[in-house]
Amino acid sequence: MDAVSVQRVLFIGSLGRSGSTLIERLLNEFTDVAAVGETVHLWERGVRDNERCGCGEPFHRCPFWTRVGQLAFGGWSELDLDRAIDLRWSVDRSRRLPAMVHAHRRGAATGDQREYLDLIGSVLTAAGRVAHGDTGADVVVDSSKHLSSAALYSLNPRLDVRVLHLVRDPRGVAFSGTRAVDRPESSEASTMAEMPTYKPARTAGRWVTDNMGFTQLGRLDVRTMRLRHEDFLARPIESLADIATFAGLSAARLPRDVFDGTDGVLGTPMHSVAGNPMRFGGHHVTLRHDESWRTGLPLSQQRMVSAITAPARRFLGY
Repeated sequence: MDAVSVQRVLFIGSLGRSGSTLIERLLNEFTDVAAVGETVHLWERGVRDNERCGCGEPFHRCPFWTRVGQLAFGGWSELDLDRAIDLRWSVDRSRRLPAMVHAHRRGAATGDQREYLDLIGSVLTAAGRVAHGDTGADVVVDSSKHLSSAALYSLNPRLDVRVLHLVRDPRGVAFSGTRAVDRPESSEASTMAEMPTYKPARTAGRWVTDNMGFTQLGRLDVRTMRLRHEDFLARPIESLADIATFAGLSAARLPRDVFDGTDGVLGTPMHSVAGNPMRFGGHHVTLRHDESWRTGLPLSQQRMVSAITAPARRFLGY
């Protein structure tokens, strides 16, 4: 891969608990893909807290991330980490979306935006170059999910950002968001032991604002592809082919020897810096529709979520 070329990035945008990690792991089996997880959390969970990479190693013992740090900054110790964290929380926030829209429309980022984009661009470009033992990856998959990150990263001229907008039935997302899931990134007692949980009303509101926000990225000339989680489960191989085409990959490189559309074992290590625990190690996957929300989510809450999301839900095909 040409060292001066623009790095292609497939950004998975969604609300949490929408199935993004499953798709990311499947894409990571492609020959020319490197999935790096949620880079929005890189500075704190990876560089600062040394949490485990998806390969199982602590961040600073992972050969992949060590090489990325060397190529991007001359080593992670050379990075002004406090500044990186301050910038992230300054420019990559939902409340900063108007500033991002303004930057897109005028064709120029602000000073702080440019400074942060240089940092994240260096990381993603380096990740593409050192993937697969330095043979490189045509596409880096970033599952940061956040609408703000998608809008911000796509301002970077060093990156060709294409957004896969992943949507799941809001009642399923709401129910999943109430369930505790272990977060095994670190054994340190001071770190969070479980993924955060959310009340259904909050999830419903976020489902509307985030998903409708993703539908507007095309107005900023950001290339987007929308995929419903339920449609992916019904046609996984065909959906992966569509994603591959959208990302600029050859559909012939689908991992049919690993995954036949129903089940399989995902064996390629994924150097993901953060995300759902499914990202760790080899993982047997069997696809099935999870409709446990129909019995697990109280009927009153189902009705509330349905009411809050009604117009957006109909727009998105639910």
